[in-house]
Amino acid sequence: MNGNWNRGAVMVLLIAALLMTSCGGEKSEEAVASGEKGGEGQRAPSSVPVHVAPVTTRSFENYFHLLGTVRGQNEATLVFEVGGVIESILAEKGSFVKQGAPIARLDADMYEAGAAEASAALTIAKETYDKSRNLREKGAISEIELSALEQQYEAAKARHRSASILQQDATLRAPFSGVLDARYLDRGDYAAPQTPFGRLIDSRQVKVEVPVPEIHLARVQSGDAATVVADQYPGREFAAIVTFVSREVNAATRTVLVEVTTGNEEGLLRPGMTVRARLVKERFQDAIVVPQDAVLNGDKGASVFLEQNGLALERPVVVSTVSNEMAVIENGLTVGDRLITRGARDLVNGERVEVLAN
Repeated sequence: MNGNWNRGAVMVLLIAALLMTSCGGEKSEEAVASGEKGGEGQRAPSSVPVHVAPVTTRSFENYFHLLGTVRGQNEATLVFEVGGVIESILAEKGSFVKQGAPIARLDADMYEAGAAEASAALTIAKETYDKSRNLREKGAISEIELSALEQQYEAAKARHRSASILQQDATLRAPFSGVLDARYLDRGDYAAPQTPFGRLIDSRQVKVEVPVPEIHLARVQSGDAATVVADQYPGREFAAIVTFVSREVNAATRTVLVEVTTGNEEGLLRPGMTVRARLVKERFQDAIVVPQDAVLNGDKGASVFLEQNGLALERPVVVSTVSNEMAVIENGLTVGDRLITRGARDLVNGERVEVLAN
């Protein structure tokens, strides 16, 4: 009986010793995690490497990024005002022609004859009218007769102007300087009046037609700066300006047509291309702007980490807007705060950090 009791007592003492040893080990780990100094064999708390930047203010712009279509600053379908057989082609497809330069000419014999006849008739009418004025002064003819001759003279002048215009219209001229981008008729073809002959485009300056959602209409005004970007030219930006904002809302798309104009001396932007236009959506002055990666979004909202005395301190913030990987902070930060810009993703509030050189 006493032997059994002694063995039981020994077992209880052994278990108690093991429990005390276990408790002593847990206390040592807590001391390391909290940064307390321990005895021999304990290691110092580790620090998380981070990058830090002081909080400052600056101006900031938020943008729309919308698709648009390139149009030439001037585009025209060329037509003859009169009909006839094309006698000569004076500008080849793809060539640059100056304003007023001839592009094609019809067989104008009929129009030249008509102009010559009208010119002769005008000369006779003028001479007759001038003589009649002298006769009227002498009383040889009545006022009614002189008035009739004056009307005949005016009619002759009108017919002469009309015949001259027909003769001039037999030559097709460039209404503005540009490139003859297309030609639909050749020498020997009959060109009926108003039949398209070709297409002239001036793309030294282009406009981009951008449909802007009506909800953003109040934010876009003529004169605003803009930027045009084409996927065909990576890394290339074309400075532009808003030159037109339509007053009409498209009922089907609920958008407003906006035109953005940019220089195109190199001819890289071609009419019909699809490009992206960047328009200013919002402007901020003296705003606190931080990298978007520095802002953490959790169940309780947005927050950032600040470095203070070697510790990471979490700070809730209110984000106004995000654009181009930057965030505008409306509330929660002050100028001079030491913001952790890199390495904040896995931090815990109060954790020790090591600031690395930027």
